[in-house]
Amino acid sequence: MIKAVFFDIDGTLVPFATGTCSPSAVRAVRELQNRGVLCFVATGRSRFEIATEHLLDGLQFDGYLTNNGQDAYDAQWKQIYGKPLDPQDVQALLDWTDRKGYTCWLANAEKTCINHSSPEFLRAMEAVHTRPLFVGDLREMSRQPIYKLVLFARPEEMAEPCRLAPHSRTTQWFELGHDFISADGGKENALREIMRHYHLRPEETMAFGDSENDASMLRAAGIGVAMGNATPEALASADYVTDDAEKDGIYNALRHFGVI
Repeated sequence: MIKAVFFDIDGTLVPFATGTCSPSAVRAVRELQNRGVLCFVATGRSRFEIATEHLLDGLQFDGYLTNNGQDAYDAQWKQIYGKPLDPQDVQALLDWTDRKGYTCWLANAEKTCINHSSPEFLRAMEAVHTRPLFVGDLREMSRQPIYKLVLFARPEEMAEPCRLAPHSRTTQWFELGHDFISADGGKENALREIMRHYHLRPEETMAFGDSENDASMLRAAGIGVAMGNATPEALASADYVTDDAEKDGIYNALRHFGVI
């Protein structure tokens, strides 16, 4: 029996074509909660992006796994779990961006901002319907634990920064958007922390995602569902492939498995 469902946002709850939560996904979440099923967000977004971009307006979730699972919160945004990046890795990557001129995006517990804009950054923001972020002092931000560090570069340009951050690994949400997370972090580890917190067994969970950064979560859940618009990594990690996000994929999969 499924007792909890985890949802990615971009490309899953929120189709890329619209930038807003699909009506059928809203209906699915409400039907799940009416049946007593816990509903969680599991996203690469930070809590600030969810609020300022109004991504989930009209929906109340039972918890939030943000920044690719680097931090997790209950329904009232009380932190349950945190896995910040290694401070030495953060400083090495900031040094690299200063030398090379790439756009870097940080998120700590209080705010999120970038060092400067770039064409790669603007392309990525346009793809996920997100307004350009504030420009700020990343060194000042990095005095606090950092939960997300994003570099905006082509995949072939990522070898050097990856070598500079030995305690981290990367996951990708867009061709030009590379998230650094703790080597032992990620959505799958936050999912396991949530399962422990709410006394859930893996076979009682279901997860939906569409991107490379969802793949490990899909494998960790009892039932991993890839959207029809998913990347090859997500598709290969799923137990089931549903329809595209804009074609009622979430609702149809929940009906297929008899959860709603």
